[in-house]
Amino acid sequence: MKPIEGVIIESGKERECHHKALFPMEPKEWVGTFVFSLIMCLSNVAGIGGGGVAIPLAMYFFNLSTKPAIAISSFAIMVSTLARFFYNFNERHPEKPNCTSIDYNMTNVMMPLTMMGSLIGAFFYLLFPDLVITIILTLLLFALSFESGKKFL
Repeated sequence: MKPIEGVIIESGKERECHHKALFPMEPKEWVGTFVFSLIMCLSNVAGIGGGGVAIPLAMYFFNLSTKPAIAISSFAIMVSTLARFFYNFNERHPEKPNCTSIDYNMTNVMMPLTMMGSLIGAFFYLLFPDLVITIILTLLLFALSFESGKKFL
């Protein structure tokens, strides 16, 4: 029996998981790399992170299931956030020359909430199967798209 990529098969008493090697990349993966990078750059410039778009892109272009796509998306958001932070680290506020453009006092308000949200998200990630997580993310994406559309109009 030939193993299917990314599927766990029974091999006697052992369970093996076979995945496609990284190289050679298929044309769909080359396009996905370009599109994923472009979307993450545009999301970073817009200041929205891009996680809601990165997960479906990773699932489509790289044939990942939901949980690995979430991990790739989280890592991409972290890397783009760090790049933006180091780019803006010494930038000055346009109206207050003695202040940086980044308001470091906001971290006192935002970081505890961000950490709580991350812990709740990690709990859901471990607790629920892929299908439930996909449904939750789809509903969240529709709700956020609807709210963004209302603000646009």
